[in-house]
Amino acid sequence: MSTKIEFFYDYVSVYSYLADSRLSQLTGAGIVYRPMFLGAVMEATGNRPPGTVEAKGKYLRVDIERWVKRYSLTFNMNPLFPQNTLKALRLALVAQKQGAFEPVHRALFDAIWVQEKDLNDENVLAEIAEKAGLAFEDIEDAAIKDELKVCTGEAVDRGVFGAPTFFVGDQMFFGNDRFEFINDALENCDRGS
Repeated sequence: MSTKIEFFYDYVSVYSYLADSRLSQLTGAGIVYRPMFLGAVMEATGNRPPGTVEAKGKYLRVDIERWVKRYSLTFNMNPLFPQNTLKALRLALVAQKQGAFEPVHRALFDAIWVQEKDLNDENVLAEIAEKAGLAFEDIEDAAIKDELKVCTGEAVDRGVFGAPTFFVGDQMFFGNDRFEFINDALENCDRGS
């Protein structure tokens, strides 16, 4: 498959963590990682975090455990959830620019959903950056801040309302359970239909 999948995500989204664990295995396509600030997306679209609705919040725990078991993942519900991931998202962009995305991306998801760390804690982020050979202070670069704003704005402009969201061309797919539809879209693109 030659077509790319755009993956709009935020580290604060447990469903982004679940989707990320399976994305390349299930699709076989190239992935374009598009970090976005989910809080800004939800505010712009009038969406509410599912945990703020009592019945959804209760169900989420059951649903997450089902997916974790299905995907054989290590997972711990972070007691510090929700978190501000703005700096973590900027670190991901720095890592993309400097060729260290994969280890930083994995470390950020592991930090929040396995190790129960606070991704708003600069010490946590600085350690991840250092292990990848990055300068943590690069997250304050104006170009990095602007890129995250642009990516977040583009997500809203394209109809994104939550995470994870995927695009194959102009087709949008929301949720960690849409891989069959994504594969269908990829196959149709490769066939030219």
